[in-house]
Parts: sequence; C-alpha cells; structure tokens
Amino acid sequence: MNPRQRRGVLLMVVAAVGAVAVFASVFTYLNNQQERLGQFATVLRLVDDVEAYQPITQDQVESVEVPSMYFDPEVFIADLSEVETPADQQLVASSHLESGVLLQQGMVQPQPTLTEGEREIAIMVNAETGVAGKVRRGSVVDIYGTFQARDHGEACATRVITEVEVLDIGELRSQETDSGVTGVVPVTFRLDPDSALQLAYAEEFSTKLRLALVSADGGGSTGDEQFCSGDFDDLIDQTDERRMPHGG
Repeated sequence: MNPRQRRGVLLMVVAAVGAVAVFASVFTYLNNQQERLGQFATVLRLVDDVEAYQPITQDQVESVEVPSMYFDPEVFIADLSEVETPADQQLVASSHLESGVLLQQGMVQPQPTLTEGEREIAIMVNAETGVAGKVRRGSVVDIYGTFQARDHGEACATRVITEVEVLDIGELRSQETDSGVTGVVPVTFRLDPDSALQLAYAEEFSTKLRLALVSADGGGSTGDEQFCSGDFDDLIDQTDERRMPHGG
C-alpha cells in the first residue's frame, strides 16, 4: 500500500469515527430532550373558528401530541366526551374561539337551556374590578355601571341589574383600551329582554362595569339604585357641617 492509499484509508477511518461521534451526540441530545420533556399527552385543537355558543363537533377538532409537563390534563381537553354534558344538550363554545386554539375546560360548556322569554347575553368585565376570582358560575350578583356626565348632566354610578345569576364565566383574555391593555373576562347571564337591553347599553356606554357578589343568605335591602355627583357634593357638605365646631 503506497503512502497515498494509506492517507485515503486514514481519512476514511477518521470520517467514520466522526460520523459515529456525531450520531452519538445527536442521540444523546434527543434522549436528554425526551427525558426533560417527559411523556407526551393528547389534546384537542380547533380546525375551524367557532362563534360563542355555537356547537363544537368532532369534525371541528383534531388530536395533537404535546409535552405533558407543559399541558395540565386537568386543564386541557383530550376528548370532547370528557366534558360533562346532559344527554339533551350540545357542547358549545363559551366565547369566540379561533382556529388553532388548544381546547381548555373553560372554553366549552353545555348549551344553556333557555325558557320562554329569556335571553342569553355575555359581556366583557374587567377581571380585577368585576370578577376578582370570587364570582363563579352560579353566583348571584348585582351589576353596577359608572357613567360620565353628559350634556350638563351629572356623573352617576347606577345599579343596572339587581340579583342576577351568573350563567358562565369564560377564559381571561387581553383587551386594548385607551389606558392600555387590561385583562377581561366574558361573563354570561340569562335575562328577560328588558334587562338584556339595559345590560347591553351599560356595557357600551358606561366607563366601567362592576359585579357585586350577593350574599348566599340573600340580598337584603338594595338601597338606592343610583348615586350621582350631586349626591356626592351633598354628602361632602353634610360631612363638613358635622365637622364644624358649634358656636357658643
């Protein structure tokens, strides 16, 4: 074997050793990634947009594999049959859902059953001032709206609806406002037509909506329905009068 042949054989051996080393490195890396990610779980992903309260069927979802360490099985849905639904009710979206979203428990719900004359309406409520983690499905609340003064009128805080049951609460989402991005939650109610109209107006024109949780023992005296800037001025004047020393 001449020197040129020996160099060729040596290069082939070095290349083979390098290939083995690269394969071993890639295998070790993939193995480490597999150990770090752990087992994979199956979750459902929407393949179509679904409007709020529209049915979600098997044709509208697909199964995808995700690392189980990042996707809590108690939160994400692996099968539509996992969601408890009465036999006579369909499974519907609790709010507008876009194609590609991974389904979570709060995103779907049994289709509400409305009685004659009832309307189902959802509003977006500030997550901090409206829900604060205490108001849940089945809670009874009062709904308050604050309105700015218009046409030389007064600024007022108004109880829009008294003691209404929360039908459902959707997922926390971000919403852009004049003051920046804030967290909002879709809250659904079952109302008569007049109350639904009042609530729709309040959501559109109020500065802010608030939910006030009503005691499980009952609402008691509801008090005044409205408190305006003139009432506040009178209250301040009365307080100042009480604080003034009485002349002798």
